[in-house]
Amino acid sequence: MGVRQRDFIRILRCASEAGISDVHLTANEPVCWRRGDVLSHLKEYVPSESDVYELFRLIVSEEMWDKMCSDNAVNCAWEVDSWRYRIHVYKKRGQISFAIRTLPRKIPDLEQLGQAQLAGRFRDRQQGLFLVTGATGAGKSTTVAAMLESMNKAGNLHILTLEDPIEFLFSQGYGLVSQLEKGDDFGDYFQAVENAMREGPDVIMVSELRDYRTVHAVLNASVSGHYVIATMHAGSVVEAVERLISMYPEEQQSLGKSLLAASLQGICTQRLLTGRGGVKYCAVECLNVNHAARNVIRSGKYEQLHNIIQAGVSEGMQSMEMGVDRLRKANLLRHEFCKVLSVG
Repeated sequence: MGVRQRDFIRILRCASEAGISDVHLTANEPVCWRRGDVLSHLKEYVPSESDVYELFRLIVSEEMWDKMCSDNAVNCAWEVDSWRYRIHVYKKRGQISFAIRTLPRKIPDLEQLGQAQLAGRFRDRQQGLFLVTGATGAGKSTTVAAMLESMNKAGNLHILTLEDPIEFLFSQGYGLVSQLEKGDDFGDYFQAVENAMREGPDVIMVSELRDYRTVHAVLNASVSGHYVIATMHAGSVVEAVERLISMYPEEQQSLGKSLLAASLQGICTQRLLTGRGGVKYCAVECLNVNHAARNVIRSGKYEQLHNIIQAGVSEGMQSMEMGVDRLRKANLLRHEFCKVLSVG
């Protein structure tokens, strides 16, 4: 059978209720969804080209239709029955395709996020830069949302977010939360960060650092008295620092090191590991920036940050090896994964 609007909504609702993380949909192929590491095909649902086109027009605006025509890809968030979804629409063999990430109905408390709650140690900072890093799908957005919601409920803060797209909606009636979406509310991150500093925020959240101009604007905001929380793709603390500085032109990397050393408060790098029963558990590497870390960043000897983390347990730091070992000792990881760890 095809996939009409009512079928599509039913599939998404069932996915959210069953803990499915991702739903994939392409014309003339069975709908596919992911739970943990397992992909399953819903063979009774095979959308036609017209089905996919109708679903696309249901979800996206006219402006996004124009962007799809020019860029062959768009990102958006969509809500149905109080469930929210992050949707990436792209072309596959010339056909419109959907990659849909289900989002929690309620922003989880930091304490519900396992090791990711280490990010909570940085929620009371007054200025500087805090980074949450990891691979795609490592839960960065969820951790940042939980952290911001905790700060929001404490009240008395103006939190301004720059997102692409807006994923989580924050509670109203506490502090002031201004959520801005790329495309509708701002054009590029660089200019949006520049503008944000004139809008009276206590906290600025940037959903991803991808280029030099945005990184430089974020570091300038961080050293000028704002607290900036941002995410980026990096598999370790050392990689995060290396990647961030490498975004600067070579002749300006000395300036980048100086700004980062002066402003960086901490980095939490997340990695999701499959546990028993397919449940995902988060292992975290955490750097709480101290005087030694600032000197290392200024010198460019980033690999020494790993030694600082290992020596900084009493300051709330944790290496990725420590994080994985905590899960292993708690008997949470699958047996075959534990065997790989012991061999490695």
